[in-house]
Order: sequence, then C-alpha cells, then structure tokens
Amino acid sequence: MSRVPVTVITGYLGAGKTTLLRRIAESAEKRIAIVMNEFGEIAIDSRVFEGKNIKIAELAGGCVCCSLSGEFGLAVAELLETAAPDWIVVETTGAAEPAALAYDIRESIAGIKLDAIVTVVDADSMARFPSLGHTGREQIELADILILNKIDLIPKETLEKVKEIVKSLNGRAVMVDSERCGIDTGILFGVERREIAKKHKLHKVEFEYFDYVSDGVLDNERFVRFLEKMPKEIYRCKGFVRTDRGRYLVNQVAGRYEMEGFDCEKTELVFIGNGALAQKQKILNALDAIII
Repeated sequence: MSRVPVTVITGYLGAGKTTLLRRIAESAEKRIAIVMNEFGEIAIDSRVFEGKNIKIAELAGGCVCCSLSGEFGLAVAELLETAAPDWIVVETTGAAEPAALAYDIRESIAGIKLDAIVTVVDADSMARFPSLGHTGREQIELADILILNKIDLIPKETLEKVKEIVKSLNGRAVMVDSERCGIDTGILFGVERREIAKKHKLHKVEFEYFDYVSDGVLDNERFVRFLEKMPKEIYRCKGFVRTDRGRYLVNQVAGRYEMEGFDCEKTELVFIGNGALAQKQKILNALDAIII
C-alpha cells in the first residue's frame, strides 16, 4: 500500500503559515487533510478555513515536534482511516523545530512519507529583528521551499539583504517571494524530499502563552489603542474580537496588526511571547476595562 505524502509548513510566529494554508484550502483539488498545531487551548486558525476537499485535525496547547508527538501520530492514523486523504499538510507552531517532526514522519508513523518542508519567512520581521535563535535558524536550514513573505512591507534594498541572510543559511531550497503568501500553491506538492533529518533532543519552547475569552462587547476605538500599545513581551496576538463596530479576526505580530471582518460569537484571543505570563494580568484587566 502506498504511503500518503506529507508537507510540513513551518515558520516563525506570525510569518503567514495560516494564510498559506488558506490559499491551499481555496485551491485544493486533491483530498487534503490538515493537522494544525496551535499555542493555547482556543482553536483559532482552524476556524478560518473553507474548502470542500479539506479535513482538519487540531493539536492545541503544546508543540507537535516534542510534547505532542504522540498525539500527532494518533491524529494522522485517524485521518488516514476516516478521510482517506491524497495528501496531508501539517502546520506547526512558530516554536516548532522541524527536524524532530521530520524524523518522526520518516521513522515512527506508518502510512505516510515526508514530501517537503516548507518554511514561511517573515521578511519584515527579519529586517527589523535580524538575530535568529536556534529554532528560527533550523526552520530555514531544513526547508525545501522558502516562502519569503511580506516583501511589500520593506524597501527593495532591505529585501535584498534579507535574501542574502536566508541564502547563507540555506542555498539548497527554492525561494519564492510573496505578499500574503499569494503564490501558486501547486509548487508545494511533489517535491520528494531527499534530505534525511536526524533525531535530536527535546527542545525547550521559549514562548509562554495565555488566552482571553469574553462574551462582552468591546469598545472598538479603545481596543485598537490596546493593540497599538501592546507590551514588547507579547510578540504575537491572534484571535477573534467582538466590538461595537463589528466582529473581526485579529492578527498582531511584532507591533503590526490587522483586523479582518469575521463572523464570531465572542472575543477569543491568544497572546504569545517571551515573558508573556508576566503581562497576563495587566492585559486581562485592560481588556475587561474596555467591555461596554
């Protein structure tokens, strides 16, 4: 029996992984099963998907490459049995180190094979914060395809410098420029990766996270000010917000934010960052204070 190919989508917090998955879902002609790994206990990313050929499994509250590796194997087995997919796409958290996941797919999980590691690189964040930790470096080094996203947010000369950095880390991968991951998603499939990932030690997830949930309606103007004054310890905020001016999908990354119209019943937000828990009570109080 032939094994089902797997594409792993990785990349740092807020790089655009979920946006890429939405592109895949919109254009899917194959039967695709998606395994989504998220920080926090609230399912955010999986609720923004549409696609008639899509089946989704969620892994929340941990990292698929280490603490949730057993759950990943179980999720794959269930998808193979119930969805009979032509392809499986795995979206990792921004803290995931793909080597361990690639090793598990190759050595430990029956019925699947690794086709490609696709890394979404946030060109804007790399320009503003060029120092890469071990995780960000590994995500780039192991990629078969590098999607250099958000190129519209930086000048051309800065973009060239970012490209030089990325190429110095991985000159083997195909690099594709993109705005909002607007690429031909067909290039992501059928890569047939030949690089063999080695098993490595359990890594320590650097980020902390917490959730906020409210049935109340928030003051829109004050919520926007709240996003603009986000503490530096919160690198990423995402979720849904219900305000007096509308209901939105919220995405905030390293000081930049977007609010996209989205039908949601209540406010549900996840906050992620180094030292995030130290800011938890302050942020929860600030949000409670702007409920109308």
